[in-house]
Amino acid sequence: MQLIIDIGNTLIKYYVFEGESIIESCSEKHCNWHQSLDRILKVYPKLKAVIVSDVRGTILKELQEALKTLPVVLCSFDLKLPFTTKYTPSQQLGQDRIALLAACCKLYSNKNVLVIDVGSCITYDFIDQNAVHHGGAISPGFSMRYKSMHDYSGKLPLLQREQQQNNLIGTSTAEAMHLGVFHGIIHELQGIIASFEINHKHLTLILTGGDAQMLSKSLKNSIFAHSNFLAEGLNHILAMNKIS
Repeated sequence: MQLIIDIGNTLIKYYVFEGESIIESCSEKHCNWHQSLDRILKVYPKLKAVIVSDVRGTILKELQEALKTLPVVLCSFDLKLPFTTKYTPSQQLGQDRIALLAACCKLYSNKNVLVIDVGSCITYDFIDQNAVHHGGAISPGFSMRYKSMHDYSGKLPLLQREQQQNNLIGTSTAEAMHLGVFHGIIHELQGIIASFEINHKHLTLILTGGDAQMLSKSLKNSIFAHSNFLAEGLNHILAMNKIS
């Protein structure tokens, strides 16, 4: 039994795996991370190992102290991984992106895959059928786009994402901002996916992250939406490094 911890920009997500199956998952705000972890450690005393993906780096020392009775692996390019990369330098490839690429190798081996993670940032990564990562792109996600409009203007309000908008014309400032953010992201996704499909036949498209399910409904492409894709990749890395 192993514990997977995904520390994102907004939430911390915990996954308890028994082999390759998730038996529990939960998420928590950063300020309350200790409460959920304490409960998991009490409920699952048979945990044997932990792997952490951390894009923030703000609580890692405290987390390691809380997990001092267990072997803790920090996701990085120093571990044994199921892919190689053309990213330069490879050490700058984010831990979350490493985990997503590992998931591609585990669940979609021998395929050309474009994996898109929609979170605070939107990341795009292409890995070919030979498990070679060619690189990708990074752009602002929903919250970052709303925040930038508020921070870099004098009067635009700070808004939170709402349900998808089908119309194209906003009749108020708030509605116009919602439409601009939503359709900006949708058309960005459609444009990048179309470009990759021109250059790579039989492309497998993976959409993951907090907004994956909502966005997949608005994309006409044949796309797989995975809510636990990153966790699957971390679990695969842990197994490859024989700490489970």
